[in-house]
Amino acid sequence: MTETDWRVPASDQKGHSERLWFRCQPSLAAMCDQVVASRKFPYRTKGDLLRHALNSHLKWLQTQGASCSVAGQVDTVMEVLRDEEYHADFLAVFDKLSERVAAHLAVGAQEEAARLIKVVQKHVASMPEGYWRDRYERTLQERHGQFLEGQRRVANLLKAEVDE
Repeated sequence: MTETDWRVPASDQKGHSERLWFRCQPSLAAMCDQVVASRKFPYRTKGDLLRHALNSHLKWLQTQGASCSVAGQVDTVMEVLRDEEYHADFLAVFDKLSERVAAHLAVGAQEEAARLIKVVQKHVASMPEGYWRDRYERTLQERHGQFLEGQRRVANLLKAEVDE
């Protein structure tokens, strides 16, 4: 199962959504909180988990003979919306990273800016192979590659001095 299979958008292509309300046992609510807090799955909120659970269960019901005449269209729309959510996340990550790097540089904290970029670079490298990892790597290099290269040169000079 890829990460895109886990993400179920909260609204349709036109931005419409419906709020569902229901009550459940406290133990179920606590389990949802634990799953989200564990960060083992790509859920940011209980809503993300519940949308995915509902979507998965409805698909399972279809295999049991239940009928949903719009299932194919829903899957297609969800794929488009997932891609839009990934794009929005992508933009938010790089906007926030640029903002934080600029704040560090503004107070002369080049080492902290470099550390932050390297941490992000490490997390990007651990993403599943594919379009989004490639895009993150390419954009990280485009926006912050010169800074990383400068830090690498300084590290190499310091290492050379120690080795002499």
